[in-house]
Amino acid sequence: MDLFNVNDQIQIAYSLSGNTNGPKMVLLHGLFLNSDCWKFQLSEFEPKFQILRFDLRGHGRSTKPPKRFTIRDYVDDMRKLLEFLHWNTELYLVGHSLGGMIALVYAVENPEQIKKMVIADSFCHVTHDATTDVISRVNNNPLDKFAMGISTRGLKPYDKEIAEYIASMVTDYMTKEDCLTATAASAGFSMCKYLKQIEIPTLVLVGNDDITTPVWASGMIHDWLQNSELTIIPNSGHLTIFDHPKEFNQLTISFWEKE
Repeated sequence: MDLFNVNDQIQIAYSLSGNTNGPKMVLLHGLFLNSDCWKFQLSEFEPKFQILRFDLRGHGRSTKPPKRFTIRDYVDDMRKLLEFLHWNTELYLVGHSLGGMIALVYAVENPEQIKKMVIADSFCHVTHDATTDVISRVNNNPLDKFAMGISTRGLKPYDKEIAEYIASMVTDYMTKEDCLTATAASAGFSMCKYLKQIEIPTLVLVGNDDITTPVWASGMIHDWLQNSELTIIPNSGHLTIFDHPKEFNQLTISFWEKE
């Protein structure tokens, strides 16, 4: 992967791939994961799209700041990276979980840059209880057990090989302290009322059995977004990009091609 210097302290690891003549797709990963999480999407997306994927600060191969950061920092990092790459028109943002939250903020602030969005298994408001629950699970388990627990909660059906792959994105790159800092970044996040400003066509996806960002949370996003459609994926958990990749990929491609 290449490295982009946000400033003299923060580097963001990123990768460009796919069809250089295709429309520009930005893939935004979820909490604790990194840009490797799109392994089941790339073979489907790369022939059609030019793809940018990157590791959020505090995740993967990007810098792990010792001090607390927030959603604001994630969005600013993304904006600077896109400016550097001259990716500023006709973008297709695809965000999963935390990545969906970042995409929504970016869309509110830069609507002229975005043609369409997919927001999957996400929130527009993070409760104190939700943050406390994640922090408790990080604190009360060894890192490897916590990392495997992401799939125990999020994969429907559970697959041990995929679970181990997901866990490796945590254990290979993050410490428990990194996980706590990343979790704290979204504490107090609340932007639902701003979504009514967005006219960008948006597909809201959620797994029917998602217990991390339940169906009602995606329903809330859909209700606030005036130009959105909601699709619930049957028998899927929070990690729809892993447990139902064919459905996720097909829905994402079809939504882009839809007039």
